Amino acid sequence: LQYPNHLRKLANHNVILHSSFAAARDGSHPNATGVSLLSGGGSGHEPSHAGFVGRNMLSGAILGGIFASPSVSSILAAIRAVTLPSSAGGRGCLLIVKNYTGDRLNFGMATEMANAEGYAVEMVVVADDCAVERKKGITGARGVAGTVLVHKAAGGAAGHGMALNAVV
Repeated sequence: LQYPNHLRKLANHNVILHSSFAAARDGSHPNATGVSLLSGGGSGHEPSHAGFVGRNMLSGAILGGIFASPSVSSILAAIRAVTLPSSAGGRGCLLIVKNYTGDRLNFGMATEMANAEGYAVEMVVVADDCAVERKKGITGARGVAGTVLVHKAAGGAAGHGMALNAVV
């Protein structure tokens, strides 16, 4: 899915962004015309995150350590990098999160912080997974297998210019 020079690393964070977000924050910013999509989680699920950054897919991926959730600061930095504030005409950002406790906590906290800063951010937790039995343990399905389908469906909706509430 990745073509040469279409990805860039966000400085000081384990965040991969589509190169279209390197543009100046003006009318050419991709978030001025469509909802941005972010996903992420612990490394070790590749290409579950960075492998799906591209046109009509993810705007960026936030990577944690091996099977560890990404930090709130990295998630918030990614939101700021791909989203314009609502007051500047930003269309919003959707965080697509797998059903892991740390991911839910850290992405949830970053969502609240970004909304308080004036960004329109929503979070969807994917908990559908064919790899984990429904009755196994107390945590339930993790969403590893089903998340890519959510990436594609939400990416298609965002690519067609739908509003954040419709993409959710």
